[in-house]
Amino acid sequence: MPALSDHALRFPLTASPLTRMRTLAFASLICAHGISLAADPASITPTSAAAEAAAPAPKSSSNMDGQLFYQLLIAELQANAGEAGTAYQLYLEAAKRQQSGQLYQRAVEVALQARAGEQALTAAKAWRQALPQSREASEFTAQILLALGRTNELAAPLRTLIQLTPTPQQPQVISTLPRTLARLTDRKAAAQVIEDATQPWRQPPLEMAEAWAVTAESWLQAKDNTKALSATRKALALNPALPNGGLLAIDLMPSQAEAETLVKKQLTLADAPSVVRLAYARRLAVNQRFVESAEQLDILLKTSPEQTGTRVTLAAVLLELRDANRAELALQPVLALEKRQANATQLDASAANDLEQAYLLSAQIAEQRKQPALAEQWLDKADPKREKIAIQTQHAHLLIKQGKVDQARAVLRGLPETEPRDAILKAQAEAQLMRDLRKWDEAYKVLAQANARFTDDSDLLYDQAMMAEKLNKLEDMERLLRKVIELTPDSANAYNALGYSLADRGLRLVEARELLTKALTLRPGDPFITDSMGWLEYRTGRTNEAVELLREAYQARPDAEIAAHLGEVLWSQGKQAEARQLWQEALGRDADNDALKDTLARFKVSL
Repeated sequence: MPALSDHALRFPLTASPLTRMRTLAFASLICAHGISLAADPASITPTSAAAEAAAPAPKSSSNMDGQLFYQLLIAELQANAGEAGTAYQLYLEAAKRQQSGQLYQRAVEVALQARAGEQALTAAKAWRQALPQSREASEFTAQILLALGRTNELAAPLRTLIQLTPTPQQPQVISTLPRTLARLTDRKAAAQVIEDATQPWRQPPLEMAEAWAVTAESWLQAKDNTKALSATRKALALNPALPNGGLLAIDLMPSQAEAETLVKKQLTLADAPSVVRLAYARRLAVNQRFVESAEQLDILLKTSPEQTGTRVTLAAVLLELRDANRAELALQPVLALEKRQANATQLDASAANDLEQAYLLSAQIAEQRKQPALAEQWLDKADPKREKIAIQTQHAHLLIKQGKVDQARAVLRGLPETEPRDAILKAQAEAQLMRDLRKWDEAYKVLAQANARFTDDSDLLYDQAMMAEKLNKLEDMERLLRKVIELTPDSANAYNALGYSLADRGLRLVEARELLTKALTLRPGDPFITDSMGWLEYRTGRTNEAVELLREAYQARPDAEIAAHLGEVLWSQGKQAEARQLWQEALGRDADNDALKDTLARFKVSL
């Protein structure tokens, strides 16, 4: 390599005018901002006496010499010319010699721009080693390791990054770790990285609730609910009012019985987070525990009556309880937003959405009161142009209840399709209409036509498989479900449906167990998959194990079909009274459930 000074003096003279302009601009940048690099005029031979006279006196001394100055000029010229390798080496050599964070960063950036990840990592590691107190060095190292998928090395720079963050901001940095690692597909590896990185903050004297909460969140994402619950418990022990702790416990409710106890304990606090109470109310509603859900929502509205979103949720829950009068009362303040809109007051997106939902719920209230004309008026308010698929689907259901089947189908088919997915949603909505009418063959045809138009859409294939099962086209059902699994290997629903179908028919039970085990691996604690596994145990004669699983499923989700299964197993054990009570309870929730009606008919039970 020629001497740097000779090369530096010669190179700009042969460069293009644009390159010389870039050189001068870069020289200005160095002189103005330094990198500890303000040039020392004494170390540079001036080109003329006039230039020497014109040169301003330096404001401060610097350890930069002429060789370094020109080395950086060459490095930048090489980078601009596409010679990233040479530029990288020059910057890295200069950074090591000067112990300059800015030069290390420039070396990293040059390598990254050239997509040379390993070289960028080498520079970042050298930066960390040379300047261990540099927060930027750890941040760059972590980001590069993440991009390279080197999870086994990630914990150390992340830990340093937290340590170099001012103490008041450390909880915030820790809380962002799951988002930082979101690109990692191996969720268990990501959880282990977070656990290792936050280890100092999960033990005295640095122990903090946020570190336990973020560990719980990462293990929840990794589907290790046992570890997630343990970490959530410790987070709430350190800070009983921590909102993230309560939300994590709610997410764990379907699979961990203790989780709800943690939620209830938090909600007894005077400063119980409202976001946790709302999330708990919604979880209760999903689990069909509507009375308890309404109670939690009432508590929220006592302290925050202006929350229109909470009122909408309460009205929906009350409609599930067939309490149209209370639902109507809950919606009145939301519907009052209409006056603001009429006065040309612009509603924000949240308020506008709440008002639309209030219109839809008002239509349902009118339906419950057998006022179809009024229900249509409310739907027209929600969608005056009659072009929103979700709202017009409700309109079609209203027409079905009036016996206007052809008109209902025409409403859906006439909806505009602004994107391909709209056609799929329309087909699914029309098929659902036919399912509600128990016209399984019509639903199957609609879905088959949609699948011919949109090949390899896993949602349509799954829906068609369910209709094939209703029509006893079991070979078609299995073929379609296997196609779904091929297209989407993480489809827990497809594994569950196929496994349950085999178990219910007493066929290939070993394979059924493999399928259901896979489904539970993909979605641990899911009550419907747990129900399927319980039903498999019953079919294989393991009634005690079946009861345990079915009770777990029913506790998480008191669904009528799960009740039908649990009641049947209890009946087989001679516990007829308990089975009757269970069926009676389920009948009150969902009198039209096919599985429940079939079970009652087979056992000749009248309730």
